Amino acid sequence: MNKILTLYNIEFKRIYKLYFLLIGTLLIANLAGVMKTLYDSVKRISLENNLPMNIDILKTNLGYSFVNEFTKNDIYVYGSMALGVAILFCLLYATIIWYRDYYSKSKTIYTLLSLPQPKFNIYLAKLIMVLVMIYGVIACQFLFWYMDLNIIKIFAGISSPNFANVYSNMMQPVNQINVVSPYLLDFLMIDLFGIILAVVVIFTGVLIERSFKKVGVLLGIGYILITIIGYVFIIGLDSGILGNLLLNHIMYYILLLMVSILISYRLINKRVCV
Repeated sequence: MNKILTLYNIEFKRIYKLYFLLIGTLLIANLAGVMKTLYDSVKRISLENNLPMNIDILKTNLGYSFVNEFTKNDIYVYGSMALGVAILFCLLYATIIWYRDYYSKSKTIYTLLSLPQPKFNIYLAKLIMVLVMIYGVIACQFLFWYMDLNIIKIFAGISSPNFANVYSNMMQPVNQINVVSPYLLDFLMIDLFGIILAVVVIFTGVLIERSFKKVGVLLGIGYILITIIGYVFIIGLDSGILGNLLLNHIMYYILLLMVSILISYRLINKRVCV
């Protein structure tokens, strides 16, 4: 375990500047979303009620109702969009994290594969790195949502402490866009195990491409597409029965995880070369 953590630290030191830049960009996107939401709210209230545009309009009864019904939802929409882009960037990095080692001037992959330790530790360290990035981004977005709501709360003169309760607000039926589900089962299946599985599949696709030089690209892309098609097929099975749908998902997740790990383990030990 210590060797894996050592490799993880090496990976983190190579990416931390870019990662903090990503977090900073996510923060700026949230602040921009808050400013746009405030402007749009004031503009809409003013137009609908034939009133002059003034930020203090949010402190009126009209503003209070509008903020609770629409403004709060817009905060989650913009935040979810920013979070979605950030997660996609992390998934893209799941591919880059391998190719960077192959195409860097120092040929880092050669050094890593030559270390006196199991080669699969490299895989595990990179997997942990990407997962930490993704879950770190998600955690930051929850903090930013709390910050966003408190900014709105100040401008609208709202005193209720429940206004900035991120979880209870996400449970409201008006919120249609939730990159992170507030429901435990959905969170576990999509945001926890689903993300882990997505990264594992991407890693497997990259290792397939690296292992078979001539047709590796087609095989790697083909593997990823097959897993996506399989997931869509599972969704279509007994979709009206929650128990069957959940069981199908669990079985597919376990099967795909085992197959991907076994393929990756064999490739990184037997086929992957520099």
